[in-house]
Amino acid sequence: MKERVVVFGDAIIAIILTIIVLELPIRTAANGAVDMYSLLRAVGIYFISFCFVANLWFQTGYAFNKIDQVKNKALVAYLLLLFFLSLVPSATRLLIEDTTKQTLMIYGVLTLIVTLIMRRLIVALTEQSLKHEEQCKRRISELNKQDMMAIGFRIVLLIFGNFFVRPALIIYLILPIMAFLQNIIDREEDNLVATLDDEQQADYFQDRNQVWGNSMRRYSSLLRDSLKANDDQDPDRWQQVMADWEEHISNEINERKQRLSSMNEHDRRRTEAEISRLEKQKQRMTMQKAMTERRFNQQKDKQGPRLNQPTKRN
Repeated sequence: MKERVVVFGDAIIAIILTIIVLELPIRTAANGAVDMYSLLRAVGIYFISFCFVANLWFQTGYAFNKIDQVKNKALVAYLLLLFFLSLVPSATRLLIEDTTKQTLMIYGVLTLIVTLIMRRLIVALTEQSLKHEEQCKRRISELNKQDMMAIGFRIVLLIFGNFFVRPALIIYLILPIMAFLQNIIDREEDNLVATLDDEQQADYFQDRNQVWGNSMRRYSSLLRDSLKANDDQDPDRWQQVMADWEEHISNEINERKQRLSSMNEHDRRRTEAEISRLEKQKQRMTMQKAMTERRFNQQKDKQGPRLNQPTKRN
């Protein structure tokens, strides 16, 4: 059933993109020459819709890949999503023919509805795919925060578009590109976190920004790694992340130990408990590093004989 739902959605999306590009108006001047300004403007608006639809296809496809069976709730949401998405070609044509506050409002409201349904569908599929309760709560909470920011920003953009039409068009172009990159980053981080056990995953998300240094460094590093041609995990990258994380834990332990002498009895007990927790976390980190290095070495040993095999010649 899941395969039929996904194939049906892919077919609808392909038709939607085809209709949008077929309805691009090509205006000509009195002498028969093509109006290049109108053409480029139409292609630019088409590109906005293309990025929006392509990002939706990518995000829903990735979410569907995580589940084995489509529940009725998700099926209804997906069909509703496809219905509103099928209206995007008409809204795009209106925006191309006459870019005004009214047509931009129609386009903005439609993409807001599509985005809202898509985000709730992804939350439902993610909740279905995650079996561990704590991991599910953390991920759903993170998705809900992203949804609130995305929907809130689009509502603000609707108001902004009533006063500044062309700047709003540029922002509508940037939004799906940013969402696409965010999804790539989330996917790369999920692959990295999947190598950790449950306790280490909780530790990672608690100290995530400290592990990477800051949010910008985390985004840039994960995005750079996701764009590499090799889909396998990079041992050097992983070891560097673990080393930075271990260094952060060691600094936290040393900082607390230095403050012990100046604390009262109550604060000392609490700090000693924190030190004990951090030392256990560091021990788990050491064990994880050793296990990861062994796995990478085993993969390297398996790949070695294949590389050394002589190439057959005809």
